[in-house]
Amino acid sequence: MKTPAYELSQRLISIIFQSEQGIEPVLIADQASSEAPRRLFLVRYLVGEGAGGESGRPIFKNELTAYDYEMKLTYPTQTEGLDSLQGIMEAYMYASPEAILARALVRNPSTGEERYMKAVISDELVSKLASLYQYAW
Repeated sequence: MKTPAYELSQRLISIIFQSEQGIEPVLIADQASSEAPRRLFLVRYLVGEGAGGESGRPIFKNELTAYDYEMKLTYPTQTEGLDSLQGIMEAYMYASPEAILARALVRNPSTGEERYMKAVISDELVSKLASLYQYAW
């Protein structure tokens, strides 16, 4: 499978490239077309205590940032009303046939800065997050 590459708005890039100790971002995208998604979400997580590295359980921060890829519009980060985010994300990160797990290349078009990050590509997951987020596309 080809590594997805996304050029994003400066505002979303600044959120992605922020470094917080031990906190990683996951990009969630739909498969609206072969070249580019229509909607993106960014969720942050940290690896749970007890088991380190890849075997640790991700604990998703109760925050979700949305991005309309076609309009190049970043919706503000939502932190309230996302109580079910942990369960929804775990279901798609581990066992869902409805999701593709990938490493995506994220590129800042104005500076050329690039970063690889974890990505979950799933129309179904994006729809669930859109309803949680309460924005209509």
